[in-house]
Amino acid sequence: MYRRLLAVVISASFLPLTGISFAADGESLPAEAAHNHRGGEKRIILENGEDAVITLWKPDLTTEPLTLEHGGVTLPKTGMDNYHVILAEKDWGDHKEVVIRYEYRHGPPSKQSPSRLTAQQKTEFEIVPAPIPREHYRYHSQQRWGFVVRFEGQPVGGLEVELQTSNGSHLSVTSDAEGRVEFLIPDDFPGVVKGERDRRLGQFSVSSEYHQGDRRYTTQLSADYRVSPSHWQSTRLGLLIVGFGFIAGSVIGRVKKGGDGK
Repeated sequence: MYRRLLAVVISASFLPLTGISFAADGESLPAEAAHNHRGGEKRIILENGEDAVITLWKPDLTTEPLTLEHGGVTLPKTGMDNYHVILAEKDWGDHKEVVIRYEYRHGPPSKQSPSRLTAQQKTEFEIVPAPIPREHYRYHSQQRWGFVVRFEGQPVGGLEVELQTSNGSHLSVTSDAEGRVEFLIPDDFPGVVKGERDRRLGQFSVSSEYHQGDRRYTTQLSADYRVSPSHWQSTRLGLLIVGFGFIAGSVIGRVKKGGDGK
């Protein structure tokens, strides 16, 4: 019998507990909803999470256990900004399954680099973002992003790694000698209208499987992604704005220089 800790589902505090799953029917959530919690509590829905050990990793590498209630967990206020990790593990002896999600939390400056969190071994078999998006950056469709597959903290090459989206796309690549893979995030949001800003939010997962002796490890990294701004942003307009800014800056600079000479 195939056992599986299916998915992590995001739900803002004001949304129903069912949330939006990347394994569901492809519905998408407005991007604003994911940020209304800011530094407050946030609800994470975990499908089939019964008996899972759930841990919150903080930017300073301290940890805190989380309890599954009504099919999900609530992320507490940690008093620090930057990325946190929600790690859910199920172990049946011959098979260990892991679901990981990186969540940016707002709060007082943690003075920690997110690279410390990605470099830290958090479980035996994991997939880590390489690089991880910075605070004001997000995963978008039509962007290429890298990930690294590690076992016991060491990169693993030659593994099949899959990317699946809540909009139905499925990609597969093989990790290189450094355990690295790259995916072009699919531009698969339905009904995108050219020239109109689209704030919908989808989810994707990057997953793989590893065997050591008679023991099997499966891991899944879950993340949000957004519609590519290229659908409504004009390259020509962008160049005009940049050019205008350059000219305006030059004029202001000359005016200031002339004023200093008086």
